[in-house]
Amino acid sequence: MPHTHLPVVPVAPILNLDARPPLETHPVPSVLDAGDVRLLTAGRLGECHALRLLGIGPGDRVLLPAYHCISMLYPIQWLGAEPVFYRLHPDTSIDFEDMAAHLAAGAKAVIATHFFGFAQDIGRVRALCDAHGAALIEDCAHAFFGQWQGRPLGSFGDYAIASPVKFFPVFDGGCLISARHSLEAVRPRTGDAAFQIKAVLDPLERATLYGRLSLLGSLLWLKNTLWTALKRRRGRTDGAAAPVIGPSSSGGGAELALEWLETGMSRAARLGMQRGRRASARIAQARRANYRRLAAALSGLPGCRPLRPELPDETVPYVLPLLVDAPAQVFPALKQARVPVLRWEDMPEAALTACPVANRYRSALLQLPCHQALRSHEIDWIAAQVRAAVAAAGTGVPA
Repeated sequence: MPHTHLPVVPVAPILNLDARPPLETHPVPSVLDAGDVRLLTAGRLGECHALRLLGIGPGDRVLLPAYHCISMLYPIQWLGAEPVFYRLHPDTSIDFEDMAAHLAAGAKAVIATHFFGFAQDIGRVRALCDAHGAALIEDCAHAFFGQWQGRPLGSFGDYAIASPVKFFPVFDGGCLISARHSLEAVRPRTGDAAFQIKAVLDPLERATLYGRLSLLGSLLWLKNTLWTALKRRRGRTDGAAAPVIGPSSSGGGAELALEWLETGMSRAARLGMQRGRRASARIAQARRANYRRLAAALSGLPGCRPLRPELPDETVPYVLPLLVDAPAQVFPALKQARVPVLRWEDMPEAALTACPVANRYRSALLQLPCHQALRSHEIDWIAAQVRAAVAAAGTGVPA
C-alpha cells in the first residue's frame, strides 16, 4: 500500500465492506455480561473511576503486575496512591506467593490483568483479596471476551475495565463494569459534535487506507472538508495544528487525558461495539484461527517462540505474545519492515527490580496482531517478516 507512514497491515480491527451481517443468536460471553456497565472513551479512564469509587487516595497501596503497560500506572499516580508491583511467572500468570506477601503487608486494592486475553486464576485472586480486605480491579483490557469457571471475565472484581477499541473497529471506547457495586455515581456526558463526527469518520478512513472500503475513497475528501469546517468552528483557520477531538488512547498514546474523564463513548463506537457483540462468535473464531496460524508459523524456530502456544477453549486472544532472543535486532527490523508490532518498554525501575520477568519482557516480549480483520495472506506476511528478522539476528545479516 502507498501510505508508507502506516504499518503494512492494520494493527487493530478495521471496517470491512464484505463482512457478513451479524445474524448470531448466541453471542460469546463478554464483559458486557459481567455486571452494570458505564461506557467511556478509554479503558484507562475506567481505572480512574474505579480507583476513585474505592476511595483510593494519597498513601494507599495499590498492587499491580510488575509487567504492565505504563498507562495502568498513571491513574494510581493521579490519585497520589503508592503503586506496589507483584511478580509474575514466565507465562504471565500471577505469582500468588508474592501477591499474598504484599497483601499481608497491607494494600487497599489489587489490579489483576488477563494478559493477551488469557484468563488469570481470577477466583483465587478474589479469594485472596477477600481474605485480606482488599478490593479487586479486574483488568480486561485484553479480554473483552472470555470466561473463568463458567462466569464472564469482569464479573469477579469489585470493578473491571475493558477496552473495546482492541476488539472492534471503533475510534474510541472504554468500559467500567461492576457486578458488586452501583455505578450510579458515574454519569458520563455526551461528547460534542466534533468528537461524534470524528468517531464516524476515523474508522472509515482507516478502512479506506487499507483497501477495505476502496469504493468509498471519496470519504477521505469528505473527512478533510469536515475537518476544515471543524477547525474554523474552533477558531483554527491557519491549519497550524489540528484540534484535539478525541482521547490520546484513540491515537495509540499512553497519556491519561483527564479532560475526557467525564465524557461517554461516542455514538458510533457504541453502535460498532454492539454490532461486534452480535457477531462475537465469528470474531472469536477468526481471532483464534489467526492466532493459531501465526503461532504455528513461528513455532520451532531458533531465536523465538510463542509465549502461549496453546489456546484454552474459552480464550479469545488480543494479540500473540512472541518471546525473542535478540530483541535489540529483531524489534527494530520489524519496525523497519512496517510490521505492527508492540512491546511495553516503559516501566519504572521498581517494577523491573521486583520482577525478573518484567525486566526481560520489557524488551523481549513482542505483541503481534491476530485480530479478526486480518486476512490469511496478511498473517502469513507477518510470519515471514518475523522469520526473516529472527534469522538475520542469528546470522548478523541485516533483515
